[in-house]
Amino acid sequence: MWLSTWLESFMVAFKSILKFGILVTLTLLASFSFASEEESLKVIALFKSSAMVDYGGKQKLYRIGQNVSPSIKLVSIKSPITIFEINGRKVEVELNRQVGFSNQNHATNKLNDTSGSVQILRNASGMFLTPGLINGTSVSFLVDTGATQVAMNESTAKRLGLNYRLDGVRTAVSTAAGVVTAWAITLNRVRVGSIELTSVDGMVVKGDGPNEVLLGMSFLSRLKMENSGQVLKLTKQY
Repeated sequence: MWLSTWLESFMVAFKSILKFGILVTLTLLASFSFASEEESLKVIALFKSSAMVDYGGKQKLYRIGQNVSPSIKLVSIKSPITIFEINGRKVEVELNRQVGFSNQNHATNKLNDTSGSVQILRNASGMFLTPGLINGTSVSFLVDTGATQVAMNESTAKRLGLNYRLDGVRTAVSTAAGVVTAWAITLNRVRVGSIELTSVDGMVVKGDGPNEVLLGMSFLSRLKMENSGQVLKLTKQY
């Protein structure tokens, strides 16, 4: 009798432990699955037709046209910029700049998303970097609430085919390097994720700076921004 009661108590306790273990395992797997959606890539050295890439914690030399992974391909090199095709989208990666992005399934969901919102992860350098489009051409944006307009350097403007010297209004802007010449322009279309705005004020700054295209307030002020620390959520306001 005593043994039977003890065995019953033991089996109840064992079942409880087993359920708890399964729950913990499932929780850990879910956490790992969520974390694995986000990846990062960094170019640490450039050569004429190849680049040394840090991906997944491993450094390897890749040639133009070679796949870094099934969803990442090295397309071209124009120092200091390396262009990759990531999940079917062209993304510019500057030398020694780490870029965060989502895996293929997650990215596809974002591309097909019509909810008018996008989430941008803060990268290891503490910045919100995200691929996007200006007038249909791919660029890499740095979210900058301190920038009045969507700002870029001359090299980027030329790559986008902007006739900024002819169509823009010549002005001057204050930068870390001092006051420099710039041209105020209007960008027909600016897109980040599923959010696209038209007639966005832009600025082309003379010289090589800024390094990234600054996604400034001429775009951001027309959206709702929610910053939770590691994630910046942008939502289109209708």
